[in-house]
Amino acid sequence: MAAHKTIPTVILITVGIILYCNTARAHGVSYELLESPKTITFKTVFSSGEPISYGEVLIYSPENSEVEYQNGRTDKLGQFSFLPDKNGKWKIEVNGGMGHKIIFDVVIADLSGGNIIEVQNKPSPLKSSLYMRIALGISLIFNMFLASRLIGRKKQ
Repeated sequence: MAAHKTIPTVILITVGIILYCNTARAHGVSYELLESPKTITFKTVFSSGEPISYGEVLIYSPENSEVEYQNGRTDKLGQFSFLPDKNGKWKIEVNGGMGHKIIFDVVIADLSGGNIIEVQNKPSPLKSSLYMRIALGISLIFNMFLASRLIGRKKQ
């Protein structure tokens, strides 16, 4: 009997938490390369579109994937630039904190005639975070309801 009284309370609390948690929108990251004549410049954003301000950046050259060629932080707008000195595949890691990390490759094909850039491992932008939150919320409510029913049956 007590389980039937707690179910609406649990559902109400769960819905409140889901609606209150705005930070859930920032669980994906994306990037965009910005054109520049001699440097490689990219912009990183969370799935909400908010820039990854001051995110940790590690750049690895084609010759050494263990020791970073350059490191630093993105600026307030989530942008970072570096000047490659060799052709080949450059590995880029950006850590936005709290588990938000993106790794992608940029292939430099011709440094002498102007950068010919090929981007690899480009993730699709996560624009459906609102729909994902709704689906996860419904799933959470359903699972909590099933758990309370199972606990109620075990007590009887």
